[in-house]
This record gives sequence, C-alpha cells and structure tokens, in this order.
Amino acid sequence: MLKIQALHKVFNENTINENKVFSNFSLEVNKGDFISIIGSNGAGKSTLLNIISGNIQCDDGIIKINGEDVSNKDEYKRSKMIGRVFQDPSLGVAPNMTLLENLSLADNKGKKFGLTLGINKKRIPYYEKLLKELDLGLEDKLYNKVNLLSGGQRQALSMLIAVMSKPKLLLLDEHTAALDPKTSLKIMEITERIVKETNITTMMITHNLKQAIKTGNRLIMMHRGKILIDVKGKEKEELTTEKLMNLFKDANINDDLSDRSLLA
Repeated sequence: MLKIQALHKVFNENTINENKVFSNFSLEVNKGDFISIIGSNGAGKSTLLNIISGNIQCDDGIIKINGEDVSNKDEYKRSKMIGRVFQDPSLGVAPNMTLLENLSLADNKGKKFGLTLGINKKRIPYYEKLLKELDLGLEDKLYNKVNLLSGGQRQALSMLIAVMSKPKLLLLDEHTAALDPKTSLKIMEITERIVKETNITTMMITHNLKQAIKTGNRLIMMHRGKILIDVKGKEKEELTTEKLMNLFKDANINDDLSDRSLLA
C-alpha cells in the first residue's frame, strides 16, 4: 500500500549543522496495517511522516502510495490520498470557523465548489450523526466556532476531518501527546474505532510505550533514521513493556530513552 525505497534526506548539507536523517531508508506498509512508531528523540519519526505527506521533500528515493509514485508530488496533491492529525489540536481544524463549516470543507475535499455552495444543508443530519458517535456532546455545537472547543474535542474533530474524504493513508503525529491522560484515552478509543470501521492504513507516532504495545497490529522502533525493531502479528500481541525495554537494551540505545518514554 505504501512503499518507500532508498530514501535519503539531509538537512543543512555541507554546513557545520549538517544533519543526515535518512540514508537508504526503506519501508513497506501493507493495506490495513495500523503501525505504532516509537523511538528516541531525533530518530526521524516526524520527519518520516512529513516526507510521506509531502510537507518535506526527500533528497532522493521513491515513495509510492497504492502503486502511484508520489515522490515529486506537492503536498496538496498528496492530501487527496492522505489524512493527518497533528500533536497540536488546532492544526487539523480551522479554529475561526464553525464545526459545520469545518466538516463541510472536509466533506468537499478534492471537489470543486464555490464559497456559496460550501455547505450542503442536506448533509447536516449526517454531520450530527458523526459528531454524536464521538460521545463528546459535539452534535449540539454544530454552529459554534471550533476555537471554543476543548483540546480533546478539537482533536476528535480533527480525526473526523482527516478521514471524511476516505484517504488511503492516515498519519497520526503524537496526536494525544498534548492532552491530559483521561482525554488521551478517550481520543485513543475514538481513533481505534474509526480505524477499525474504515480499515484505513494508519501510521501513529507515540512516546507512550503502553499505548504503542496495545494499539495496532505492528510496532516499529526507529533510531537515527533506521528501523531497528519491526514486530507484527503474534509477536506484537505477546509484547509487554518489559520485553520492549529489553529490545531497546539489545539495540544498545537505552541511554537515549527519555523519562517520558519510560514512564508513559
């Protein structure tokens, strides 16, 4: 479904601040995979999602989504195939617009429409149904501006917006990290339900080891632009925090683990 071959990316090349993030990096993601991505700070996790989405261009390599080479496509062209939720709850929504306007924009993604035709009143019951399923009371706030919502409510709305146009790939960049523990659990429940119902291929960055173990069918651990651990299936199901920590130790990168990762 997603195929990355011989990816290269260097920032500030030929300067004192040169940072080689990826060198001959390859990854294959199967349709329906839900991959949790963990790793040390600076491992290249967010850069990888930025390159896949087109927010950052790679220096060399091939990126294919559903067999289509998107390596040189602009971000707005890739966005038809990719949904994304960021760590900041405000980045996936238009805060100064109402929930209805945000949902209408997402509903019309990739379609041609004028500003006067942006909101289809016949779709309002559908939007209310989607919001009600979140169980956050948002169905009664359809005409409220998004900036009046809590961080958790905005992140739940971002999840809906990210998948409304039925993208091929969903990218979650630490989308619960800015939330309190209770809200984070709620957003993860919503995430798992939406991914299961849509069967959308998903890549999720997290620093929460328990969350990474519990979520999805596959777990990848990155370090310095390389994949050191890739577990799936039964091996993933039998994974525990202790076993995962031992894998970190075996990879000789335990010193790079942050307290946040260890205690999550």
